[in-house]
Amino acid sequence: KIALRIRNAGLAGAFQRWSQNVAESRRMVAVMSKIVSRIKNAGLVGAFQQWSETAAESRRMVSLLTKIAFRIKNVQLVGAFQRWSENVSESLRVFSVMTKISLRMKNVQLAG
Repeated sequence: KIALRIRNAGLAGAFQRWSQNVAESRRMVAVMSKIVSRIKNAGLVGAFQQWSETAAESRRMVSLLTKIAFRIKNVQLVGAFQRWSENVSESLRVFSVMTKISLRMKNVQLAG
C-alpha cells in the first residue's frame, strides 16, 4: 500500500508537471498567434495607409484637372465672346458709315 502511494505520488507529480507544461505550451501558442496577427495586421495597415494616400492624391488630381479643364473652356468662351463682340462693333461701325454715306448721297441729290 505504501509503495502504491509513493508510486501514485510520483505519477501525480509527473502528471501535474505534464499538465503545467501543456498549459504553458498552449499559452505560448496563444501569445505567438497574437504576435503573428499583429505582424500581419501591421502589413495590412501599411497597405491600407498607402492605398488611402493614393486615393486621396487621385481625388486631388481629378479636382485639379477639372479646374484646368474649366479654365481652358473659359478661355475658349472668352475668345469666342471677344470675336463676337468685335464683329458686332465692326457691324455697328459699318452701319454708321453706310448711314452717313446714304445721308450725304441724299443731300447731294437734294442740293443738285
